[in-house]
Amino acid sequence: MKKILLLALLLVSMLPIYAQTSIGVIAGYNRSSTNPGNYKGQYPNSNFSFKSGWRAGVTTDHRLSKKFYLQPQLLLNSKGRNYDVPYSQELPQELSSTIQLLYLELQANMVFKQQWGSGKFFVGAGPYIGRGVGGSEKRTGYIEINGEKHHFDTKYKVKFVNNVPIPADDNNTYYEPNDVGLNLQAGYELKNGLFFNAVYSLGLTNLYHSPADPNPKNTYWGLSVGYFFKKFN
Repeated sequence: MKKILLLALLLVSMLPIYAQTSIGVIAGYNRSSTNPGNYKGQYPNSNFSFKSGWRAGVTTDHRLSKKFYLQPQLLLNSKGRNYDVPYSQELPQELSSTIQLLYLELQANMVFKQQWGSGKFFVGAGPYIGRGVGGSEKRTGYIEINGEKHHFDTKYKVKFVNNVPIPADDNNTYYEPNDVGLNLQAGYELKNGLFFNAVYSLGLTNLYHSPADPNPKNTYWGLSVGYFFKKFN
């Protein structure tokens, strides 16, 4: 499934050069997290929150008809999550964790544009596939043993692998290398090529395999600004 989706994304991003195509740049701000899966069931007091991130890259605007466009994008996309586990009698420890994940991501969005004022309002959606290229996790807190608090402040390197090695390296945390999902967007494009949009992204594949957290998937919302170097009337 992943290979088929990747091939489709590559094909739609390589439209004939004689098509009406504009090249542009795009950058934005993300608020990302992951769904807690079954983690909340094991640690009901845990709190998952959004982490700030960024994305930036190149985009193209392939005109298919007067109002429909195909917009492939190649981005560096920063995702991740924050979560906290407060102290309780059942779990005598306190934990705060920040996970940062960096992906090289290929998107292919189908976009509908409608003239509105001097510019165009647009909405769009499409799939994406990302490949993990870097990341880290920081854990701070303490664990209470026989009434004594033992504090820790540890940073782990994220390794993107298909299979976790046995034995695993205690200095690493392991994630699946591929992230596949869907994007939704809406925005406004000015006559001079400048555009703004809001995006929502929903991951469809698990980030890692863990009995404590069996279905973790990336999700984020964000705001973007971009510019197309050639405009269509």
